[in-house]
Amino acid sequence: MKASRPDGIRFPRMYQAFESAQEIANVINRSTSYVHKALKKGFTPREWEMLFEYANRQDLANERKIIK
Repeated sequence: MKASRPDGIRFPRMYQAFESAQEIANVINRSTSYVHKALKKGFTPREWEMLFEYANRQDLANERKIIK
């Protein structure tokens, strides 16, 4: 994904792991508007697990620890 303000990104690795907000929405079975809100406020623990399994990336798990 591309960010409009790269310096203000809360989850930078999320933007590298997924092509679009729609891809994230499909993985967690939510709307794209929900994904945009979650990118600002955070995802639930279950959503993090689903995203991690889909992307199979350890660095996403590191972002999750920062939020807790």
